[in-house]
Amino acid sequence: MSWFSRRRPDDDAPGALPGAFPDDHLAPLSRDDAAWLRTEAAAAFTRAGFAGAVAEPDHVRAADGAQYGLANLARQVAGVDPAHRPAVVDEHARTVRVAQDREARAEASHETLADVVDLLVARVLLESDLPAVEPAAGPSLGGGLCVRAAIDYPESVSTLLGVQHGGWDALGDAALAGLRRLPPPDHELIDHDVHVLVSTDFFGASRVLLHDELLDRVGAGPRPFGTLVALPDRAALLVHVLRDATVVHALHLMARAARGRQDAPGPLSPHVYYRSPDGTFQQVTQYDADGVQVHVAGAFADAMTAAGLTG
Repeated sequence: MSWFSRRRPDDDAPGALPGAFPDDHLAPLSRDDAAWLRTEAAAAFTRAGFAGAVAEPDHVRAADGAQYGLANLARQVAGVDPAHRPAVVDEHARTVRVAQDREARAEASHETLADVVDLLVARVLLESDLPAVEPAAGPSLGGGLCVRAAIDYPESVSTLLGVQHGGWDALGDAALAGLRRLPPPDHELIDHDVHVLVSTDFFGASRVLLHDELLDRVGAGPRPFGTLVALPDRAALLVHVLRDATVVHALHLMARAARGRQDAPGPLSPHVYYRSPDGTFQQVTQYDADGVQVHVAGAFADAMTAAGLTG
């Protein structure tokens, strides 16, 4: 499995050509590949009906001033055979067009809660990624994580960041029910008792909201001291049940995996979190030039002491 950091091209490698260096705006692509993507994306957006599409360093800008980011598309094409990359770019532009047209139709037809209630799914996001944190849109989980309702249309996902359709009070139960209706994730137990749960949809990491149900299903209990969790990207969830000294190795493995997956499509968080039995999250990692730093404090420190792992 590709759950560890991939080495980036080394700018100091003997004989390296400038075009092979990582691009400043669209890593993990090289400069040459990023230049190709910008040109191809502008053409694809034009074909999809975005008038006057031009490429900027990290986005495509249409004539009306709307901007469409290329970072996630860069992650997608980085993992695709070059021969298939044009098709990926075309499909991306068409998907953006269809999603935009759907939003316009929904606004024009005054789409109601009854129209979308069966499409709602709960989604976990980083508060720092939101343009603004609207408390009524969904609860905070702690550790900088929050929940929002999303509309899982057939061709796109529209996350409700405000109080559309009444906010979380009106949408929460239906969104959680929608998450439960999704197929169960694939499960693998890897080194140091780390559970890897991977889904093919946009809500793999969001299944952390079903934490207890998922772990009960795979026999990972009891959990009196809580768990460590990582949400590397939208498709994946990593969990380790805190019970013995394997927690040290598990935490570092999870940190490496989460940080290494930030080049995957739909990156979420490079960090590891402690999840207490009451469902509250606490970020326990930071990164600096020396690597990962683990902060054993607060509820995490109390759990480590209760488990007999610290004095």
